[in-house]
Amino acid sequence: MKKAFSLLELVLVMVILGIMIGFIGLNLRQDKLSEGARSILNDILYTRNLALMQNSFRANELNHAKREWYKSRWQLYFINSAATNYEQTYTIFLDKNGDGNANLGKTNVNLDREIAVDIVNPTKLMNSGQSGVIHKDDEKASARFNIERRFGIEKVEFKGACSGTTRIIFDEFGRLYSPLRSAKNAFDKSLAKNSPTCILRLSSKHKKQICIVIDTLSGYAYIPKFSDFNTQFVFFKNKLVKCGKI
Repeated sequence: MKKAFSLLELVLVMVILGIMIGFIGLNLRQDKLSEGARSILNDILYTRNLALMQNSFRANELNHAKREWYKSRWQLYFINSAATNYEQTYTIFLDKNGDGNANLGKTNVNLDREIAVDIVNPTKLMNSGQSGVIHKDDEKASARFNIERRFGIEKVEFKGACSGTTRIIFDEFGRLYSPLRSAKNAFDKSLAKNSPTCILRLSSKHKKQICIVIDTLSGYAYIPKFSDFNTQFVFFKNKLVKCGKI
């Protein structure tokens, strides 16, 4: 004779299922943040590679900042723009005229344009929309650089050597710099003089965090390993510190 499940057994099954679903949801949220961090890391490395080829651009007279050539650098710039409803995005561009802005190009697009072509889709640019630059619905804008919408990353904080800025700037040797608009000479804004590391802390809307570390002298970037599912330690000021405590 078959026995029916008791009410207590059904309640217990429901509780176990609830715990499992909650754990799976937590994993998915963390994986989304990790995916976003890896995507940003890849673009940081790509920006550095573009900077390492900087001399070829100068040889072909594509650099417009003639007398202040040291202001013309490849950079990855994090933005909260009205063009994308103040969602967290970023763009990659070569600041040819040294004004600190990512320009689309006015007179001669191939010569004036500063925003990089998206290597994933060459018909797009590495910008998802920016006030005064490119509309988010422009056919050349790429939604993949809206990291808040894609990965739930709502905040990017700069710590360590790059504290207080919103962009990562490389020279032709891969070294990091702070914003160059007011630079007086080639090494005026070098971050290697301040600290060996620049740290980017990414925060999701679920209050999870991941740090990306960039060496200021070489430009080498990486994501430190997690000691467990939720804990990531970063070497900061000669000691290991939790990413969320920096």
